[in-house]
Amino acid sequence: MGTVQATDGSDDAHLAATALLGAYYRQDERERHLLSGDAKRAREAGAAALDEMARTYEVEFPWLDRSRARAAGEAFMHGLFVQDEIENWPVLRAVAGDDVLDTLVSDPGAYGPDLEDDGRWKWVEASLLRACREAGIDERYARRQTRFWQLHGQSDPEWERAALGAHELKLRALVENPSESAIERLGRRFVEGVRIHDESRLDEAVAVVTEYYDEIFTLRSGRR
Repeated sequence: MGTVQATDGSDDAHLAATALLGAYYRQDERERHLLSGDAKRAREAGAAALDEMARTYEVEFPWLDRSRARAAGEAFMHGLFVQDEIENWPVLRAVAGDDVLDTLVSDPGAYGPDLEDDGRWKWVEASLLRACREAGIDERYARRQTRFWQLHGQSDPEWERAALGAHELKLRALVENPSESAIERLGRRFVEGVRIHDESRLDEAVAVVTEYYDEIFTLRSGRR
């Protein structure tokens, strides 16, 4: 981890939280437009999602060259786009016209017999691996995060265990030698954030995610 200039952690936490939540909102918007057959608006939402996740990674990894941080965030969001296309493929196959199919970032010809065995998961993992290499995250994160998304998409309760395993690796890239208690505490907050997103509890999301980032930036500054 490089040297980070001292900043107002609360400001950074709010900036990271709003960028992250904005990225996920735009990702969901892209998904809705794909399913409704509106390719133009899906492309616009996708471009906004990529930009917001790039901004998130800029705040999370301020010691990185800006272009590398943004490339990492965009690669992460690209993986999410492919995940959405896998999970929604039965519907997309039925409703998508050529313009929507051309908007997809994955190859429809690579789909598998079911969600678990879809061949496009390797592209999700490849996108996450690019994010790891740009941001300096342990490359095992790519496989763990992919597995988390696979299980979560199937509502398999094991998704929480997988999410915690992936989260720990990214946390170690954000905070040097975090304590076991910090890993556990922030992991629980991460899982809570996923649940809030799942349940569209938008009124709670900004506060919860801001608190999550505030603790990360406080730990990183050595004030705790």
